[in-house]
Amino acid sequence: METKPTSTTKKAAPKRAAKKPATTAPKAAIAVNPAPTPGAKRPPAKRLTARRTSKTASVNLSLDDIALRAYFIAEKRQQQGWPGTPDGDWLEAERQLRSEHGLN
Repeated sequence: METKPTSTTKKAAPKRAAKKPATTAPKAAIAVNPAPTPGAKRPPAKRLTARRTSKTASVNLSLDDIALRAYFIAEKRQQQGWPGTPDGDWLEAERQLRSEHGLN
């Protein structure tokens, strides 16, 4: 007859492996335009290309050129107290620049 060893100490319970969080598919990247940092370079301005019907070279009007002209038109309009809107100033600036470059 075999005798079982008797012990008053309890055996340690086996350690369980820590549960790993369920893996999910990677989230799609979201394109966000960060705020410009001071001193950062801006991308070049888009150019509107207008061509004459003759054989002369094309003239490029940039959006920056139009915006600058519209700014001065708005300043003069406000100083004189004339009615108007920023959209009207933009259209007038485009008209003036096209006229100066002989595009109309």
